[in-house]
Amino acid sequence: MILTIKLLRIVGSPFVRDHELELPGNELEALELYNYAIKNKIGLLYLEALNDRGKLEEFRLKSNYEEEQEKYDKQLITVARVSELFNSSNVNYAVFKSIMPFPATPNDVDIIHFGSDVEFENAAELMLLSGYLEVKGQADAEQRMFHDARDGKLWPHPHQKDVYDVDLYQKISASHILYLDKRKLEGHVIEINRFGTILKVLKPEAELVAIVIHSIIPEMLCTLFVYYSTLYYLAKMNSREINEFIDIAKENNAVYPIKVHFSVLAELHQAAHGFIPAQIEEILTKLGTDELEKRNLFKNEFKTPHKYGLSTVVKTLLEKANEAECRRSVIKQLVYMLNPRHTKWVIHNIIWRRQRETY
Repeated sequence: MILTIKLLRIVGSPFVRDHELELPGNELEALELYNYAIKNKIGLLYLEALNDRGKLEEFRLKSNYEEEQEKYDKQLITVARVSELFNSSNVNYAVFKSIMPFPATPNDVDIIHFGSDVEFENAAELMLLSGYLEVKGQADAEQRMFHDARDGKLWPHPHQKDVYDVDLYQKISASHILYLDKRKLEGHVIEINRFGTILKVLKPEAELVAIVIHSIIPEMLCTLFVYYSTLYYLAKMNSREINEFIDIAKENNAVYPIKVHFSVLAELHQAAHGFIPAQIEEILTKLGTDELEKRNLFKNEFKTPHKYGLSTVVKTLLEKANEAECRRSVIKQLVYMLNPRHTKWVIHNIIWRRQRETY
């Protein structure tokens, strides 16, 4: 059986009853599926599914589960610590793409800073004075990257993301090209209480827009991490909230990437479970479907992470270009690339993203 479909039938869906789920056939298959889940950034979710059915020891994955759980717990501490720091200093921020509605450990913790450039520099200085280390990025000039050195350890691999890492965004951009305007997200910030700490986050409708567009620009990949993020958020949305989600996508000139994403999502859920959830049907009815990415998904036999075509990336950028701020960022990117060294880096980065299997 296709690995993606087998994995989805084991992990399940918030729209599928537990008794309809499957299990790996043997220890070897369980390990192969675990590695595939890791590639799709849902290693912990897969192991949780086996743990819920008391199968971790049978498939010799208990130690893997404990390691994944430890990473998860450490990243939650990272989120709580930086939130407490910013709350105590009245920093205007929101954690995004980092706290999922299911057990998951993203590459790092991402934070939008909503204040001025001066306030952004002050927030960065605050982190440096509070035990965070910084690594300088070559092209992501609109963000600063930090490592929580709370354990007193030096940063072992500064260019490899881990659960201690925090990216602070002044602009949500790929290099200099703006793919989300934070001003349009600031009105969608809410407070939640997690781990005994007040966290400022994007409301689910805005968070989902951010997750989806980020998977196309800059990542160019649809992982099962994004698939499950969408399903779990959708499962708690009513029609009013779905309409608000669509409105936020329209406000952010992100209708096309949403249509593409949900077209892929629908086919994956149909292939794994035999039906498309009503919430996905509702969104596709209102926005339409994208046949090209569906064909690519079939052509690649449902392999995930699903690699978006260049035409999808270009069409997403063209829709974003309806925003004056995005157009200005494109000009800034072109000026930046007048330096041959920077042009070489950008080309290398695009080629690398097109060739990689995951991120």
